[in-house]
Amino acid sequence: MEYTGYKLVFSTSVHFGNGSLENSDNRIYADTIFSALCHEAVKLECIEELVSYVKNEKIKLSDAFPFIGDSYYIPKPMITIESERNIDDKKKAKKLEFINVDLIDEYLDGSMDIKRESEIISNLGKSGTITRAGIQTNEDTKPYSVGTYSFTAGAGLYLILGYSDEKALNTIKKLINSLSYIGIGGKVSSGLGKFKAERVKLPVSLIEKIEKAETSKNVMSLSIGMCDDTDLENVCENSNYILSKRSGFINSSTYSDNIVKKQDFYLFRAGSVFSRPFKGLIKDVSIKGKHPVYRYANPIFMEVSNDK
Repeated sequence: MEYTGYKLVFSTSVHFGNGSLENSDNRIYADTIFSALCHEAVKLECIEELVSYVKNEKIKLSDAFPFIGDSYYIPKPMITIESERNIDDKKKAKKLEFINVDLIDEYLDGSMDIKRESEIISNLGKSGTITRAGIQTNEDTKPYSVGTYSFTAGAGLYLILGYSDEKALNTIKKLINSLSYIGIGGKVSSGLGKFKAERVKLPVSLIEKIEKAETSKNVMSLSIGMCDDTDLENVCENSNYILSKRSGFINSSTYSDNIVKKQDFYLFRAGSVFSRPFKGLIKDVSIKGKHPVYRYANPIFMEVSNDK
């Protein structure tokens, strides 16, 4: 499989759900990205093509992680690091969510300059709120707050795209370009989430670690994901992970006459560390609707090792 990157350079603030309307995350999960691509694929009449590419692993998606300038960040691995750092550095290391991919080995062996990297990543952007008016029939207008995140100039998010078929890659490129005009995340109808997509060459160090994942004894997921139930016990053995509950409503006018929730689904978060890569899922989370609704759960993995 080949790997390429897409920078999402946002021209507006964004709202990425984290369970609260009043707050916004600063990353996008792979299942959210896939759902947004599916909406565009329906419009462009290529939804069956897209689903087929993903189910047959001709396309794999990462979560969208931060970049600052030419530096690309990945989740902090869920590995216990033994080091002689002082208490202040240990506190800063605990708060770090992302690590510069070129410094991952230094982080794992305890030699990374925690203070410097904490200061750099603090310049990614800032949180804020906007006020919107909820208008209901025969009722007074009710204002409500929406949490937003604004990336600083030269910063944004990037997506790792794995592909084994050029035709599949071209389809994804077309869908990402179409999505950039609509926006991604919540409240796009209010003008949030607009971006410019830029295809980029990923750092060599990142590609090498992704390619080594198949033979590594320690791998980290770069996407939210889940394995088949029959493999779950083996996958969880000797692993460090966090599960996230993924839910939400089905945004499709052809699915049902009423608003319907998706099936709840628990997924391993990106940054979870396993003793081997596993085959993920494309899960149908529909409930008695007129067509399937798929949730993406097939991770990209990279090698991580804290062996000295």
